[in-house]
Amino acid sequence: MKKWILIITMIFSNQLILSNDLDKLKQNVRDFYLLEKVSNEEVAHLLEGMNGDYSFSDIDYDMRRRSNWKPWEHLKRLIKLAIAYEDVNSEYYKQDQLAEVIVGGLNYWSYHDFHSDNWWFQEIGVPQNIGPTLILCGKIIPDSTMVKSLEVMDKSKIYMTGQNKIWLSGNVFMRELLRGNKDLMTAAADTIKSVVMPSKPYEEGIQPDYSFHQHGPQPQLGNYGLHFAEDIVKWMFIYNKTDIAFSSDKVDLMRNFMFQAQQKVNYKGKYELLATGRQLFPERVNGEKYRGPISKYELYKNLEHIFNGFDTHENPTSPPNGYVHFRNSDYSLYRTDGFFSPVRMSSQRVIGAEAGNGENLMGYHLGDGTNLIYRSGDEYHEIYPIWNWRKLPGTTTVQDTVPLPVLTWSGYKNGSHFTGGLQSDWGGISAFEYRRDSLKANKSYFFIDNKVYALGSAISTDRNSEVVTTINQCYKKGPVIVNEKKGKITSVWHDSIVYVSLDKQLLKVRQGEQTGNWKRILTWQTDSLISKAVFDLEVDHGIHPKNGKYAYVSIVGVTEKEAAKAIKKELGEILTHNEAVHALSFDQGNKIAISAFESNEVQIGHKQQLKIESPCLLSLHKLEKGWKIEAVDPTQKLQKLSFGISGKYKVQGSQVSKIDGNVTYFDIILPSENENKGMKASIILREK
Repeated sequence: MKKWILIITMIFSNQLILSNDLDKLKQNVRDFYLLEKVSNEEVAHLLEGMNGDYSFSDIDYDMRRRSNWKPWEHLKRLIKLAIAYEDVNSEYYKQDQLAEVIVGGLNYWSYHDFHSDNWWFQEIGVPQNIGPTLILCGKIIPDSTMVKSLEVMDKSKIYMTGQNKIWLSGNVFMRELLRGNKDLMTAAADTIKSVVMPSKPYEEGIQPDYSFHQHGPQPQLGNYGLHFAEDIVKWMFIYNKTDIAFSSDKVDLMRNFMFQAQQKVNYKGKYELLATGRQLFPERVNGEKYRGPISKYELYKNLEHIFNGFDTHENPTSPPNGYVHFRNSDYSLYRTDGFFSPVRMSSQRVIGAEAGNGENLMGYHLGDGTNLIYRSGDEYHEIYPIWNWRKLPGTTTVQDTVPLPVLTWSGYKNGSHFTGGLQSDWGGISAFEYRRDSLKANKSYFFIDNKVYALGSAISTDRNSEVVTTINQCYKKGPVIVNEKKGKITSVWHDSIVYVSLDKQLLKVRQGEQTGNWKRILTWQTDSLISKAVFDLEVDHGIHPKNGKYAYVSIVGVTEKEAAKAIKKELGEILTHNEAVHALSFDQGNKIAISAFESNEVQIGHKQQLKIESPCLLSLHKLEKGWKIEAVDPTQKLQKLSFGISGKYKVQGSQVSKIDGNVTYFDIILPSENENKGMKASIILREK
């Protein structure tokens, strides 16, 4: 963490433009890598494991697999040895024996030029881990070794998009810095900086809502987005105080990317698993830290300490409480002092998930409305091997017996445009039409106070299989308390959460050992069996449902004794729950939340009706004499939303309104710019 504090300090404390000096750039590269400290013990361990031909005894150099390719570790270890060689505080500083090992290790690689079946390693990963050693130890590298190593790096060219373009351009920059080719260096630097810009909606890169896309319109805040953040920070450091330094507007964009997105997907030092992309990896592999949700994301665990105090901006000291919806990624988050709850959806605009390189083999339903609830932060930590992937929390899915299909690089899209979220001062609404594999469902999630309400309707399929909505599937911690009425389960308490049926659905509770292995998730992992106790709560819609529905609420942070009181006194009221509309009332009708999948009418008060003409998400907040109405078009296709409400009102904020009898008709004009589609608009109704 100190390394990153120093990096950001240097970036934001001084953006002076000085001459583009090769020696200065090389020194910046050295300074960057020397921020990492390699212990004497680690160096000794690496040297002990090295063979006489300068290979490492524990690496299978004949391996060719596409992911977790072990030969790559050879080059990473050489960087560590190079750091120790250049570190004045190391016992190995400028040691002749270590110099011989570093040169020998480079020669061993460059004369064999080992290959993976994944293009990424040859064009990106390998060159990326040769350049630092060559620059750190340039004075001891013989010309023949330098030439041969640079030939290996020549596999990198400037092309592709997003994070891949940054990696490739960075490799070209490092290579041409060693050759002193200023033209190619400048071209590579300009390419890297060109990627640091807002993308158009659903194109790859930083989205207008500060989420990140790679491999098409697919949310990748982790994986590619995380590497993007790490790499740009590195290049900001290296280009600092030269005439290729980043401009202030690009620095500001990166700040927003960090605080408006990256910081928000962390909870208690762990990266939220729905934001990680396809790389659902274990934290440790063969006893060593790999890229799990702790080790991989330490850069953002205390992000505020990196930024605060190093510029004039007031950066948040922690992720803010409340609801946020990433409209360009069909992804929502809700945070309170006591818990954190994300929802990952999909649409015709946004890809739900991908699989590739033998990764995310079971992620077929990840973008189908998965809704998690974190309190301690480890409720789902490395649960992947034992999860029932047909029953991801929050999803409504067919329970057939055929193996889950493995996704491709192109992933999948949900069959509807209706997917969106609305942030209000009381919380938020996320909703979508689920249209996939002949299963239909209209699904809504309402976040308020310490509660997550979930309503579903229009659940239908032509398939002759059971359909289930999973409320939660997490590690079992402590007792499970079941309450029944007339033989039917009405509520279940587990691990400080009480789950309450709101519409007389048949709840099913399962608890006990579930067994699986990592190989079913990652092809390169072990098939050793793992068994752990799991809590599973679900709504059973039966076989071949037609127009099925569900309604439940998760009340978070209550003891078993507090649960009954919370159920009796704290719950909202369902106003409408049918195939067209999900509507809830809170605070004795002062707050109303609506998901309208099609035009309909909703009773919002005593003898008062709201006529909804278009699909939308709505928040109504009662004023002393009127209403504040906030609205979102989840289809991102409409220019306006039209309504009629009982009563005579003066409409503030609408360009079109009229009174006909005792009904006020009005429009809510929506944002017209492409980058703002899916954002909310609001008006005020004042009684006449």
